[in-house]
Amino acid sequence: MARISPTLDSIRYDAGFFREIDVLEKLQNSLADGYEIFHSVAMHTLSGNAEHHGEIDLIVLGPSGAIVLLEVKAGDVTLRDGGIFKAYRDQERDIVRQTQTQYAAMRNRLTAARLDAYVTNCLVLPDYRIDSDAHIVSIPRERIIDAEDYEALGACVQEILDRHYAKSDIAEIRRFLANEFQVSADLKRLGAQLRNTSRRLAEGLATWVPRIDAPSGVIRVKASAGAGKTQLALRLLNDAATRQESALYICFNRSLADHMRQLAPATCRIASFHELCVAYYRAQHGNPDFSRAEIFQILEQHYREASASFSPQHALIIIDEGQDFEPGWVASLLPLLQENGNLYLLEDDNQRLYQRDAFDLTDAVTVSCNDNFRSPKAICNTINALGLTVPPIDPRSPYEGELPGFRVYRDTDSLIHETAEAIRSLVQRGIPLEEIAVLSGQGLSKSKLMCLDQIEDITTRRFTGQFDKNGTPIWTRGAVLIDSIYRFKGQSASGIVLAELDFNELSESVCRKLLVGMTRAEIGLELVVSVAAEMCLSFELITC
Repeated sequence: MARISPTLDSIRYDAGFFREIDVLEKLQNSLADGYEIFHSVAMHTLSGNAEHHGEIDLIVLGPSGAIVLLEVKAGDVTLRDGGIFKAYRDQERDIVRQTQTQYAAMRNRLTAARLDAYVTNCLVLPDYRIDSDAHIVSIPRERIIDAEDYEALGACVQEILDRHYAKSDIAEIRRFLANEFQVSADLKRLGAQLRNTSRRLAEGLATWVPRIDAPSGVIRVKASAGAGKTQLALRLLNDAATRQESALYICFNRSLADHMRQLAPATCRIASFHELCVAYYRAQHGNPDFSRAEIFQILEQHYREASASFSPQHALIIIDEGQDFEPGWVASLLPLLQENGNLYLLEDDNQRLYQRDAFDLTDAVTVSCNDNFRSPKAICNTINALGLTVPPIDPRSPYEGELPGFRVYRDTDSLIHETAEAIRSLVQRGIPLEEIAVLSGQGLSKSKLMCLDQIEDITTRRFTGQFDKNGTPIWTRGAVLIDSIYRFKGQSASGIVLAELDFNELSESVCRKLLVGMTRAEIGLELVVSVAAEMCLSFELITC
């Protein structure tokens, strides 16, 4: 079956097009694979100071690059003075002159494009039979397909095309006919545009969830990565600030809390759960000793034990990354909610990176969403092909994107080199260094990359593993951010390099880690994997 460009979905289905659609579908069904049909092709030509606009009904491109222009005239026509005429409501049109103009225009446009292809034209009269003894000077009889020949339309066109060929590249001719340009996307500009577009597309949660009336005041939002949970949180915080209500946003990752502090209203309190624990301990006992082992577990226990005596303070509490919260952490936050306040729990069980016990929220209204507006469709399709989520995510990004790149490392030296090459690949595609993040599949203590000031000639911006006296993480200065997949959860970047991915099977924990890392990418994604991991991923993709 022949291919149609553009698809039939783009045609206006009014009375004037019905017969042309019939011809188009007949051609599609009667031509073999390798033929392509272009319909409603607009033509714009220049002749001196004059401009001419027109439209060719159908163009068929053969596998050899030969071209046939088809002018379709439904209903009756008139043969007069060696010509063919079609009567319309307000005028009579000279069909011969029309086809000649189209032919000349096509030849001129091909020449201007420096393309050498055989071109001819045919007149299709699906409802009119020309007598065998009729003489038409202006068009050869074999180039007229009338009602009697109509059933053999595809065979007639194929016979013409199969006798000729193009000297120019057929792919170039196809792009010419499809009005396609060979362009290179400016990914620096594209990144900003995609973020804005994706944000608008993902406003569904932010628009509708705040309108839900939950009798208990508790709403649980189970939404995939890229569905718009951050936008929802910001909408709720902004609304609370406008009403001059006290609001608390709590998440698991400190880096996400730092990011949200830059976006949320200054009147809202933003913190990770452990920051909340630190602040409470500091208010009661002074500065904690961060040099002590397991200091954060100690602070957490202290906060939970004291929570029973907390007084209600906030009209709004948002718990983000809920899948990574311990049940006891959530319980310790509930006393802070005012009697008629609202609690929103935002989570995605597919991104659960820690072994936590499940918990229930009594009488909560649950909202579910599997859409991903952030990641390019090619990346989402790869995620689904690997079976990383249940159910599969729905790709909603306006950007098709490219499939992720896979690079294999065998030792530390090749790990560093392949990671550097992955970064350079993203840069060559137009993504600036400052918009690229390298995310390690290993923790800080085991990672070979997260201790490096440079990855070959590329400087890194990394967490040193140390905190200042206020408990703030200390970072180095460099061009490319490098962090762990765990710490970067909840954030995104134009280009993502997932490195130090080493596993022998796609276990549940591996799937979740891959999902979190891959869905951080807004435009481009590269994976640097061990030999074992590459074999595992390849097998999964081949058998999917």
